[in-house]
Amino acid sequence: MTALKKYDRLECTGLWRSDLTAQKREVILSFGKATLVLTDTQNRALSHWSLAAVEVQKGKMGQATLRPGLDAEESIEISDKVMLEALLKVKKEISQTRPHPGKLRLIIAIVILATISLGTIFLGPQAFVSYASKVLPDAKLLQLTEALGERIGQLAGPYCKNPEGTNAAQKLTKRLKSKNLRQISVLPGRRDKAIVLPGGMVILFENMINTTNNPEVTAGYILSALADYEYEEPVQLHLSKVGFPVSLSLIMSNQLSKPQIDKLAKNALALSPNPASNKTILNSFRTAKVSSTPFARILNNEASEYLISNDPFPKKSPNLILPDGAWLGIQSICQKV
Repeated sequence: MTALKKYDRLECTGLWRSDLTAQKREVILSFGKATLVLTDTQNRALSHWSLAAVEVQKGKMGQATLRPGLDAEESIEISDKVMLEALLKVKKEISQTRPHPGKLRLIIAIVILATISLGTIFLGPQAFVSYASKVLPDAKLLQLTEALGERIGQLAGPYCKNPEGTNAAQKLTKRLKSKNLRQISVLPGRRDKAIVLPGGMVILFENMINTTNNPEVTAGYILSALADYEYEEPVQLHLSKVGFPVSLSLIMSNQLSKPQIDKLAKNALALSPNPASNKTILNSFRTAKVSSTPFARILNNEASEYLISNDPFPKKSPNLILPDGAWLGIQSICQKV
């Protein structure tokens, strides 16, 4: 510190008191390496003050009162102009070399925004959508799933929650043993495709369970929906459909506002992801050990013939999908208790 080296032999006298009730006494004030040193006339140390913490209060006629801290009761009054100027100069230099967290955060934010802006220009928004989906911590992903699922339930629900049906849905989740399936929920109404949310939540609709007597069909709706996300994370697909600002919010703060959650929920209800290839769909049935023929007959489209002719379990699924009691329970999940 150049200023401190210049003043390391500077000293003056002043009137010091150790607290508000003590009488003032004359002492000698001098610069230490990083402190102000107060000694009596016999050169005995009385106090050491950190230069960085010293508070200076200017008075009339060039006088000043110094304290070792903002709320300190200890003080010393000096009238030496050279000492005062030196002290103010040293404090200014200390302030300039001290880190400023707020300023640093602003600089970091500007750099990040500039980087994102340039990246968007050269790489395209999809690059940042992909990045946002990958940097989201698992805990935050789970929170996002819960918030998104709750909002979808408010928009299209409420969810069917008959206790027997809910227990049966948990059993079906365990039976299918998919790494991308954590929870099965059911909404009233009719749709042709199940909704897959980030974090492994699959939302079925009432027609997917109560218009068939075969649990393999219900399992088929789940497996075919999951197959659509075999090569793309659900969070990435959902983010890509709602615009770049939502991805930017996740990158900057790992969280979304209520309006952004609302936008994602409405998009999820309207979203029609690109269907997986027949081979990918069939592989999901093979992995889960579920016959694809019952679901293929319900589909009655171009994929049906392929799923029937290449069924890995043409006779029936090698393992029971659900016991009869659990199947009846899930079929009644939307019935009020």
